[in-house]
Amino acid sequence: MTTETATTTTTATARTAQEVEAMLSELSSWFENEPNLPDKIEPIVLLRFLKCMHYEVEKTKTLIQLNYSLRNKNPNIFLDRNMEHESTAKGLKVSDLLILPGVTPERHKLLLFRMADLDPSTRNSVEESKIFFMMADARFTEPDVERPATDTVQGQAIGIVDDDIADGDVQIVDINGYTMRHLAYVSIFVLRVYMRFLQEAYPSRLRAIHIINCPSFLDRMMAMMKPFIREEVYQMINYHTEGMDSLYELVPRDMLPVEYGGKAGTIAEIKQHWLQILKDKTAYLSDDKYWKVTAASKSRWSWF
Repeated sequence: MTTETATTTTTATARTAQEVEAMLSELSSWFENEPNLPDKIEPIVLLRFLKCMHYEVEKTKTLIQLNYSLRNKNPNIFLDRNMEHESTAKGLKVSDLLILPGVTPERHKLLLFRMADLDPSTRNSVEESKIFFMMADARFTEPDVERPATDTVQGQAIGIVDDDIADGDVQIVDINGYTMRHLAYVSIFVLRVYMRFLQEAYPSRLRAIHIINCPSFLDRMMAMMKPFIREEVYQMINYHTEGMDSLYELVPRDMLPVEYGGKAGTIAEIKQHWLQILKDKTAYLSDDKYWKVTAASKSRWSWF
């Protein structure tokens, strides 16, 4: 995930719809003819890449290339995806990954992670990472900001536009029930891949990380993860050690699930909504034309 240490004014306000359309047309043509990329990409996903890089076309190309390079170098996490597979189905049950409705006043998207099953033996780093990126890829094909499907301009339906996409992500990580035994089930290799992709190749900017229900051994847990976290990301982490009030000061309370004092619906309702979206997008998520680079071209992106 690309990151920023301070709020940056997006150049989107300086771009006309025609300019953005021209950039997307250039990128689409480039993507179609670039042998080191898959065959297809959804237009809204291309727009997400472009917005993430503040509408700088060449930097957008670099981000896209790195994204698909890392995917194809780690097919067990990014390509071999089937939510009906036994291990993946189990992973979906033992963890809650929630993409919360709406965006904050700063236009940030809230993501909430927590363990649904506290038994350390249920942890599986590969499946947890796979599920996160499946959920993200499904989410990236949908607008972050809901608006009536009937919205029109001069009688024409409005397509996906810049304002439909959040200006970044805020992650909330609930580690209630986490113990030292859980650390033994963390794969350092998977953690390294996961963190690199999030920090360098993800088409959304990280704005903040909130860790809630912190255990007494939090320092040891973070010591294990710190080698894989860039300094600017590390500075974004907020630890909430004494209840939820400090979180409410930084995140709109009403946007949280009912179980966390909010009004966004229950965890079960939000989770079921996204499980249904995953099911609806199964064909897309497993279609190699959107994700896989052919073997003949792999050597050409080995420099990443």
